[in-house]
Amino acid sequence: MAARTGTDNQTDARAAILTAAEECFARYGIAKTTMEDVAKAASMSRATVYRYFADRESLIAESVVRRARANMSRARAHITRWPTVEERIVEGICQDIRKGHLDPMVNRLVSPESMALSMQLLGESGRAIELTHELWGPILADEQAAGNIRADLDLRMLSEWISELEIMYISQYGTDDNALERVREKLRAFVVPALLPRRR
Repeated sequence: MAARTGTDNQTDARAAILTAAEECFARYGIAKTTMEDVAKAASMSRATVYRYFADRESLIAESVVRRARANMSRARAHITRWPTVEERIVEGICQDIRKGHLDPMVNRLVSPESMALSMQLLGESGRAIELTHELWGPILADEQAAGNIRADLDLRMLSEWISELEIMYISQYGTDDNALERVREKLRAFVVPALLPRRR
C-alpha cells in the first residue's frame, strides 16, 4: 500500500471540515454558524480550521462549490440527453432549479435570513457565475459551433444570465409541478427565442 502524503492528509482535513460545517449549517442555520461551531463538530481546534479556511464566508462558499461540482457530470448528462436545443436549454435550467430546491444547503442559502450572505458569496464574488459557466459553457459552445444558437452570443454573459435566472427561481418559486411548468412556459416564450439564430 502506498504511503499517504501530506497532500492526502490536507485533503482529508478539508473534507472533514466541510462535512462538519454542513452539519452545523443544518443544525444552526448558515447565518448563525460560527467557526467555533465548525471546529467543535470536526473535533479540531479553531486554529486548524482557520489554517484551511480564512473565514466563515470562504468555508460556506467552498461548501457550495463542492456540492455543485459533485453533481456536475450528472447535470451535464441530463442536459445533453434532450433531442433539441430548445429542450436542452429549457429542461437544463428547470433541472437546475429543481435540484436547487431539493438541495438543503442551497435552500438554506437562499432563505430570507441568509439572502444577504448568499448574494455576497454567490453574486458579488462571481462564484455562482463560475459554476454555471463550468456546467453550461461547454454545452453552449457546442450548440454555437453547430449553428443551433446565435454566433454573436457572449457565452460567458449568457452563463451569467442563466445563473441569475436560476437563483431567482430557486428563491421565489415552489417545488410543485405547476410552478415548474410555469417556468418552462416563460423560458420557451422569452429565453429560447432570444438565443436561436435570427431568421432571414
